[in-house]
Amino acid sequence: MSLEKTDGVVLKAVEWSETSLIVTLFTKEFGKISAIAKGARRLKSPFESALDLLSLSSVVFLKKSGESLDLLTEAKLQRRFRSAQVGLLPLYCGYYAGEVINALTENHEPIAGLMESLCVTLQELDRQASPAWTILDFELQTIQRLGHMPSWRWCVACGEEIETDRQSIAFSPLGGGVLCPNCTPTQRGYLRIAPETLQILESRAAQLSRSDLAIVLCEPRAPAILAPKVRAELRLVMEQVMLNLSERRLRMLDFLGDLKR
Repeated sequence: MSLEKTDGVVLKAVEWSETSLIVTLFTKEFGKISAIAKGARRLKSPFESALDLLSLSSVVFLKKSGESLDLLTEAKLQRRFRSAQVGLLPLYCGYYAGEVINALTENHEPIAGLMESLCVTLQELDRQASPAWTILDFELQTIQRLGHMPSWRWCVACGEEIETDRQSIAFSPLGGGVLCPNCTPTQRGYLRIAPETLQILESRAAQLSRSDLAIVLCEPRAPAILAPKVRAELRLVMEQVMLNLSERRLRMLDFLGDLKR
């Protein structure tokens, strides 16, 4: 066992006893950690509001060996997630971002840049940035960090470059990218998306591969007004990618319908 100190974003907190919580945080140095916070449910908790959902807090914890839960000994609030004051959609987007990180990561496996991406996303939602673009960039950044970025230009079945001068293009969430016309009939579970949808996904992914999320969020995006079909397709693609990676439908997706409009 060792005593560790780090900064973490609170992803989840569940009741463990009448006075304690099991808290899941994502940190830069240790990845995801799950720890018992004794006394956290008391009226005069030693942790105060440092364990509120999506709060960024400085924590001290006793790292246990094996699969045992760690023990949280201290937590001090650094920044509170305030999107509830902005509106319900930014709030739901923040909860969704936390759910994505929790679903796609394992305990004690640090992932370079992922903590920063989550913090930047929450800050952008707090300052009333476009929820649709902020979440799209977060999703692309996350799957890139995890090594699961789909192929947006080359057929995942044969490697042929995709021609975008077509009415629609096949995308396979299970296969991990686009499909050429020759390979499409041999695949199952693919989607049909417009060339404009593919262009947006490819260009945002390319920008994210060259810069961190904070820089990309300041760069010009696609037109602010998109056809409803394109907005719906962007969400459909990312929802199916997340479903494939997490092997379940994330609960907060049911609250993000306004991102498609």
